[in-house]
Amino acid sequence: MNDSLPETLARLAKLRSKMHQHQFSAYLVTNADPHHSEYSADHWLARKWLSGFTGSAGDVVITADSGGLWTDGRYFIQAVEQLEGTGIELFKTRIATTPTIPEHLAETLAENARVGVDGRTINHKLYVEFKQAFAAKNIELVLTEDLIADIWHDRPARPQAPVFNHDVQYAGRTTAQKLAVIRQSMQEDKVAQVLISAIDDVMWLMNIRGADSKFFPASEAYAFVSSTTAVLFIDPQKLPKEVRQTLQSSGVSCLDYQQIATFFSSLSSADNIKYCPISCSSLLASQIPSSTTTLQGNTYAAQGKIIKNSTELSQMQQALKLDGGAVVQFMYWLNENIATGQVTELSAEYKLRSFRKQLPNYVSDSFSTIAGYAEHGAIMHYSATEESNKVIGTESLFLLDSGGQYLGGTTDITRTFAFGELTEQQKIDYTLVLKGMIRLTQTKFMKGTAGCQLDIMARGAIWQQCVDYKCGTGHGVGICLNVHEGPQNLSQSLKDTEPLVPGMTITVEPGVYREGEYGIRIENILKVVAITENQFGIFYGFETMTLAPIATKPIILELLSNEERSWLNTYHVRVAEQLCPLLEEPEKQWLTAATQAI
Repeated sequence: MNDSLPETLARLAKLRSKMHQHQFSAYLVTNADPHHSEYSADHWLARKWLSGFTGSAGDVVITADSGGLWTDGRYFIQAVEQLEGTGIELFKTRIATTPTIPEHLAETLAENARVGVDGRTINHKLYVEFKQAFAAKNIELVLTEDLIADIWHDRPARPQAPVFNHDVQYAGRTTAQKLAVIRQSMQEDKVAQVLISAIDDVMWLMNIRGADSKFFPASEAYAFVSSTTAVLFIDPQKLPKEVRQTLQSSGVSCLDYQQIATFFSSLSSADNIKYCPISCSSLLASQIPSSTTTLQGNTYAAQGKIIKNSTELSQMQQALKLDGGAVVQFMYWLNENIATGQVTELSAEYKLRSFRKQLPNYVSDSFSTIAGYAEHGAIMHYSATEESNKVIGTESLFLLDSGGQYLGGTTDITRTFAFGELTEQQKIDYTLVLKGMIRLTQTKFMKGTAGCQLDIMARGAIWQQCVDYKCGTGHGVGICLNVHEGPQNLSQSLKDTEPLVPGMTITVEPGVYREGEYGIRIENILKVVAITENQFGIFYGFETMTLAPIATKPIILELLSNEERSWLNTYHVRVAEQLCPLLEEPEKQWLTAATQAI
């Protein structure tokens, strides 16, 4: 439920008043920053502020007398609760019958209508979709009016936290080395200039990190690369002297973030410029001079970022090992204290964070912890509040999805706990999720295989009981960057066409979510590795990087194959061997018992 419904209704009324002044029939509000990051700074969370919907994904369209929220299956339950009473309708994305926002507005608005949006908060790709959908009715899309700024009077300021160098001991390569690779690709593609607008791409290329948002150690910035120049556009207040000097030593000059549009006007129209329509805002793309030839697509840094070098993989494995030790410390604490009746979703979240904070090179959590007991576990991206906080009991399942940001890597792990007797259905569901996770982990696949082709290896085990989950099966993971790193993904979406190659890191996390009852998810991070090359081609597979025990009490052994049991037992031997040296004696004893062969 929207806990501040009167406030939400008042904000909607103010926006509609501004819309009337500008003669807008509809106004689009997103949570996106100008780089379309997953985790935007609080300054950019306009959709959350306006609608009361707190999910990390979703856009709102407001009209004179109604509105709609477009979000995906992770948030359907949450959206219904939080939008109650607002008059905003839920539109379920990734369902064939649901129109897109451009399609809906093109269908419902009158000819010559005006639609407004802060052009910094929609990407160029969506802008093109709007223009195509609106053409038949001559509907105008206005990018230059930030109506939210006029009514959000206590809006948080844009962040000013300084950036810091991400040392080569973690990055593996200098900025100069990365620039050389990018320039080689540009030369091969006959690209004269590249605008890099995705924040994590910029941070990776420049070997810096920031603190604009709570979970994403990055900073608003652009990078521009040509055959002879490299420029970082960033707020000068965020740029310490030592970072500037390190960048200059790699041939990078620094300009004020706000100078990017002016810089475009100084470029030679004889040279083309390439940018990514997904991470580049529609407003910025519109500021590239029309005389300059533009190209759209991969801007090279992303490919370098998602294929980790040997140093990055080694550092990430160390981060996952230490993180696993903290997770086991938490598991031991949880097991010891659950009977007191004093452990809650929030206290469990805080306790796990306290263990992580003690680790070397800890930066922050990597996302908002999902600690959901019983029916809360069925809300895929549930976040406990003081109002919703439940005591964790022994009558149902407890789902805990969490992660940490460390200088050497980013972690993301889910485990589901059971402390009492379970129903037969709960055991079946748990075992199916485990089977799905193991099956995909064990999969070998040919070079060129994409995530959309591999999703079935996990989902198929669950489909055999006519059950499904309304989300993807896995996502890429960064190195002290975005916990949800793309474009590599595991999902049913035919858009997930990025081939998986050695050096990529990716999660596997199937689940079962029974609304109003419980949720189950088991998640590990894997790395893609080369398996063999023979007369049939080149084959790849996965190695598990996450180290933490998986609960065996809920398993129905008869549903696991001998091969699946063997995998779990072998995995648990490795977990015990790797983590026991990090633990105190009582924790070691608990881990030894938790990893006994089944």
